[in-house]
Amino acid sequence: MIKMYLKNLIENKFTLVSSAALVLIPYYTWKTLYYSYKSLRNEYEDEILFQKRHNCVVMYTENKGMSGWPPHTGRVKLDINKKNSLDTLHEPILYFINTAKKSLDIAFMLLDVNSIYMALKRAHERGIKLRILLNYDHCESRLVEIKNLAKEGIEVLTYISHKPGLSSIMHYKFMVKDYTEYGGFVLTGSLNLSKSAFLNNYEDVVFISNQYVAKAFYQTFEECWNYIKVDNECLINKTVLLDTNLP
Repeated sequence: MIKMYLKNLIENKFTLVSSAALVLIPYYTWKTLYYSYKSLRNEYEDEILFQKRHNCVVMYTENKGMSGWPPHTGRVKLDINKKNSLDTLHEPILYFINTAKKSLDIAFMLLDVNSIYMALKRAHERGIKLRILLNYDHCESRLVEIKNLAKEGIEVLTYISHKPGLSSIMHYKFMVKDYTEYGGFVLTGSLNLSKSAFLNNYEDVVFISNQYVAKAFYQTFEECWNYIKVDNECLINKTVLLDTNLP
């Protein structure tokens, strides 16, 4: 009698364990498949957004924010009650910098935005090769930040006009990202990297992934970089840079 009872108990226990296994195994399998699908879907959506954000035109309007920045279909306005609210308007520039994978060449007349300096420092820290061209006459208010970038090991050059009485500036406004012989990404437009430009002006920023456009901008940067590098070896430019302790 006892043996029969134990036999039934063991058989029933085996059945219960087997049934539980049949339920649990598919559950964990489906759970793994679901998270894999979710991860792949997120990667796909991120890639689509990346492509859209590198083929768009962002328009800034005086005191009315910006438009044209995916995935937003309407105007993105500044929320003055939000901490670091200006970063909302800086996002297109910051996204371009933050998504760099190998290199970033920057040629701008001036750089006067804290969050962009911070993004450049982080890019350098994660191994991005950076080269920055600035106009010397517009560096005065940001000497500390520019020197800090150079101390971090980032290559920085400044264009020095040596034509007394003539207005000569390095007025470029573009970035080239991850350029190779197969292509790259370009940011360009009318926007200076200053607080007033983001807030008070009518400006445009154009993002381009066309390989021929990227090549043209990259070659322009290379040419300008080499010209300025040679110019800054002359005694006058060396003296000017020494006075401000710039590289």
